[in-house]
This record gives sequence, structure tokens and C-alpha cells, in this order.
Amino acid sequence: MENWISDFKGSLATQPLRDEHKKTYEILNGFNNGKVKDEEFIFHIEFLLEHHFKIEEEILFPEFEPYLKEYLPYMEPIKMVLAEHNGVRNLFRKFKEFKERKYLIEISNLLSQHIYKEENGLFQQIDKFLPEDKKNQIFFRITHG
Repeated sequence: MENWISDFKGSLATQPLRDEHKKTYEILNGFNNGKVKDEEFIFHIEFLLEHHFKIEEEILFPEFEPYLKEYLPYMEPIKMVLAEHNGVRNLFRKFKEFKERKYLIEISNLLSQHIYKEENGLFQQIDKFLPEDKKNQIFFRITHG
């Protein structure tokens, strides 16, 4: 596993999601090396779609959006990761419909890029610009539903 993901630490607002990124990256590596079975990878994709993406889309990104607008005149970092979320959803729908492993491989590649962008881009911005009280509120919402 690459150091950029295993050593990265964030704020209260991002650390629970970063921990999930670490687990996802381990699963991706295992899947790509043949050590994680397709069924386990599929189960993890479902977790990402139903839990991880939902937290980012419904809690983290909406809370950060007003602060991002203060520092950037555009919303590209959020738009980019949301487009990747939709890409994973679309590929997973294709996999479920056609049962072709090539879609799992495409999902794996997309998720690797996606995690890198969130860890080294958007999440760093969130940790830097989001006020501490907002980080605490987000952490509470993520960990307590």
C-alpha cells in the first residue's frame, strides 16, 4: 500500500471517511492482486454506495460548500468527486445488469483515482478552511447518525 494513504491524518470532519478510504484502498489492492474475492469487493462497493458516498454527499460536502465558495470562485473540487461517485454508480449498475467482471475492474481503477483526489485535494481543503465548530458538528453527525 502506498504511503500517501496509510499515513494521512485529517480533522474530526474527515478522519472517519479517511479511515474508510484506507480500508477501501486495502480492498482495492487485494482485489487487483487476486487476494480479495469478487464477492467481497462487490459487498464493499455496496457499502460505499449506501454509506460512504451518502455521508459525503449529504453531510460533508453541503457543510463545506459555503466555505469553498469563499476561497474558490467555482465548485470544481466537489463537482469532480460527485461526478466520480456517479461514475461508480453507473459502472456498478452495468455490472449488476451484465455480470461482466470488466466493470469491477473499471470501478477499482476509478476508486483508486477518486480516493487519491479526495485525500490530496478536497479533504485537505476541508481540513484547512472549515471552522472547528463545523468540523465538530460534522464528526457528531457522521458518528451518531
